[in-house]
Amino acid sequence: MTQTGEDMGSAQGAAVSEAATQGVTTAAQYLVVGCNVTRVVTVDGKAVGRTDEVLELPAGGHTVSLLAPPANFRPKARRVTLDGTSREKPLVVRFETR
Repeated sequence: MTQTGEDMGSAQGAAVSEAATQGVTTAAQYLVVGCNVTRVVTVDGKAVGRTDEVLELPAGGHTVSLLAPPANFRPKARRVTLDGTSREKPLVVRFETR
């Protein structure tokens, strides 16, 4: 028997159903940060992985940057909004060294 968010009878099911009716994406989103060198990627100030890896993050706006050395990356940080991505089609952003 397949259950929907409405007939699960849980607060989580109700929240998922409510989010779906309001057009809110609750599924995980995906990001790939490319660079010509391998570095640690930070999202909202927290280390989450390395460049060229598929990173799984919550939907919404995030600030993405790289840990140094060297500290000569362009741009220093990028603001991204994750919505409608998948593991197969992540959002791709690039950083370059000077």
